[in-house]
Amino acid sequence: MLELVAQILAYTGVGLVILVVGFFALDLITPGNLGKQVIEGNPNAALLSAATLASLGVVLWFAIFATDAGWAGLDETAVFGLVSVAAQAVCFLVLDLITPGKLGEELMSGGSGAGARIHPGTWVSASAQVAIALVIAASLI
Repeated sequence: MLELVAQILAYTGVGLVILVVGFFALDLITPGNLGKQVIEGNPNAALLSAATLASLGVVLWFAIFATDAGWAGLDETAVFGLVSVAAQAVCFLVLDLITPGKLGEELMSGGSGAGARIHPGTWVSASAQVAIALVIAASLI
């Protein structure tokens, strides 16, 4: 039983690292401080961050499910998680290139508080994050 608990903690650790790396990767490709934007109530920053983190969680779930049980699948789960972070970043950058203006700037300019608005591009970006995650997850089974 202790070994199973250790494996759970190891997978949890890998998952947390992937989620943190994913958040910081998103922060790097969007203007300003993403964490500050979320805390200040920017709904665009919050929606995009939430979609990215949930999508990474989906990939991690499928990676754990699809790899060997126990210690054998831990490294593969980490690799698949990092691949997902990179794929989501590329997806965001490609979407930014094919849309007029600078999508990242639009997403971070929604304001906060009562006057805040969700930019339509945020829904598209969030959906693209989910779609990429589903493609990666499907490739694992």
